[in-house]
Amino acid sequence: MLYKLNDKLTIRKNMIYGFQHVIFIALSTVVMPVVAGPLLGLSQNEIADMLQRTFLISGVISILQVKFGHGYPILEAPAGFWIGILTLMAGLAPAVGKDLPTLRTDMEGGLMIAGIVVILITMAGWIPRVTKLFTPAVNSVLILLMVLQISPSIVKGMLGITATNQTADFKVAAVFFGVVVINLMLNLFTRGFLQSISTLIGILTGWIAAAFLGMTNSPYQTGKGWISLPEIFAWGKPTFDAGVTATCVLASLVLLSMTYTSIKSMAELMEDQVSVKQWNRSFSIHGFTTSLTGVFSIIAFMPYLSSTGFLAMTGVAARSPFILAGAVMILMGMITPVGMLLATIPMAVGCGALLVIFALILGQGLKELQNTKLTNRECFVIGISLIVGIGTMFLPEETFQALPGVAAYILPNGLVDGILLALILDNILPKKS
Repeated sequence: MLYKLNDKLTIRKNMIYGFQHVIFIALSTVVMPVVAGPLLGLSQNEIADMLQRTFLISGVISILQVKFGHGYPILEAPAGFWIGILTLMAGLAPAVGKDLPTLRTDMEGGLMIAGIVVILITMAGWIPRVTKLFTPAVNSVLILLMVLQISPSIVKGMLGITATNQTADFKVAAVFFGVVVINLMLNLFTRGFLQSISTLIGILTGWIAAAFLGMTNSPYQTGKGWISLPEIFAWGKPTFDAGVTATCVLASLVLLSMTYTSIKSMAELMEDQVSVKQWNRSFSIHGFTTSLTGVFSIIAFMPYLSSTGFLAMTGVAARSPFILAGAVMILMGMITPVGMLLATIPMAVGCGALLVIFALILGQGLKELQNTKLTNRECFVIGISLIVGIGTMFLPEETFQALPGVAAYILPNGLVDGILLALILDNILPKKS
């Protein structure tokens, strides 16, 4: 690491590295609301409003975690895992006689309850038991499946594939590979300061090139002034549906495993050990955050595993630029034009940066495998879980529609299936003494 957690930086470096964090956070944060909005039947203006609320809460929670939770510079933002859940819930809603506005208010209520459940689990002192479940074998399955699940989105971003365009756009691909090449060259062939801002240089260069090629969108028009405060219960007064609430609770429990893996991976990168007190504080804030996402009508959050790849690439782990970036995100959530401008970063540029970051995350999963003695037992745990998880990702959406509500929402998600199977197998298959 060029700079460690507690290192003090100059004002200039804090600003430069902080801006790099802002770009990374904004890119990571923009994608989920833009993807989830149409699934939930939101208009472009409603998506823009949700984006602003997401920026603000992301900044607040990221600072809370680095100051009072786990203590690491890990981005807190909408969980990509929820996109799969939302796709299934939105697809099943008409079949159960539910319209999308009602589904949205059901989600508000479900997320509020799910957050309370996570807090109660933490207060009951069960977190140490939960963390012991995630052995290197289970963690490797989780990381590998997470990378595999996000890879189709990255490839679609590379080719310019969207809901309205199903044909490869090679102009988009050129920008994508331009960002990738710049990131790789700077990361592999430079050192020190230049290497540490490779992501920022790649994204800014790609953004400028995309603008010259006419690939950037006009900023969303929200009809609001320069300053606007976030609205609570923007989707309406929360309602409570047993199936949706159970799905939210179960999904949040699965997210505990991803939360654990994100924090543990960062700790390993820092060559640090996470204390029980850190785990408890972190999961308590995570539960509070889940409830808060229901109140502010946004997608549920999780700590991003990609933060580990980002820090591994930049070499800057100091907390101060990250805290500065969190404060900027809070301001962006209130200053309308700034957030709207960042929302115009083309998907190809963001996906080009994500390709390099997730390649490093994949490496983290392979390192987890190195920590595992691969006996036949471990091969069964890892192999069966990966085969089922990956196979489920290729099944048609209607495969599980005949199942009861909660099962129909959860089972089609290959990431969930793989994690649950790994946890079950790792605990029931006998270990040789």
